[in-house]
Amino acid sequence: QITIIFKSYQDCTDQRVYQAVTDDLPAAFVDGTTSGGEGNTKSLQIVEKVSGKYVEMHAKYIGTTVYIRQLGNYLTLAIRMPQELVMAYEESQDLQLCVNGCPSSERIDDSGHLPLPVMGHLLPQGGAAHRRSAYTLETATTKCHEKMLVKDIYFYSCVFDLLTTGDANFTAAAHSALQDVEALHPRKEHWHIFPSGGGGGVGKGNKFFVGLGLMCLILVAF
Repeated sequence: QITIIFKSYQDCTDQRVYQAVTDDLPAAFVDGTTSGGEGNTKSLQIVEKVSGKYVEMHAKYIGTTVYIRQLGNYLTLAIRMPQELVMAYEESQDLQLCVNGCPSSERIDDSGHLPLPVMGHLLPQGGAAHRRSAYTLETATTKCHEKMLVKDIYFYSCVFDLLTTGDANFTAAAHSALQDVEALHPRKEHWHIFPSGGGGGVGKGNKFFVGLGLMCLILVAF
């Protein structure tokens, strides 16, 4: 489930709440409206790109764009917003993905393991490595290479997710995440982010955060 709240802001828009769950990706806010703002000025607007599969939200008054997609049984989220808004939070707001990174339960540990939910419970550390998957490293690499020719973090997250879950939908998720970066990031040289030592990393002065499938990645550069 994804819930997005656009707070009321001066004369730009009243508060709007958007909610999406698997197999229900609406093209409207929960109150049935599709925009915010007075008169013909659409300071906040929802645009349906693919019915039930892909919507965009444009909040012009705060310079923010949101993409939400459904791929298989999963929802993906991409956001572009000004850094000053990302950093404008109070200490009581402790769940700040763009500031503090992914929750500890969603991080891969030093040995490469990730606790996964099974029937409402988390597998013990290391349990992720023992889940059955129809993919081997070779076949997962080949499958991901069909969509992504460059071996950047999107490629490696695709391989990881296929080995962990065996669900080919994650191939599309990684590919669409890269497409969202290409659409949202203004500088082409930063579209491909490589693992440490691979070159072509995030440039100075940028902050970029990626959550792909089961592999939660936080990349920061100042």
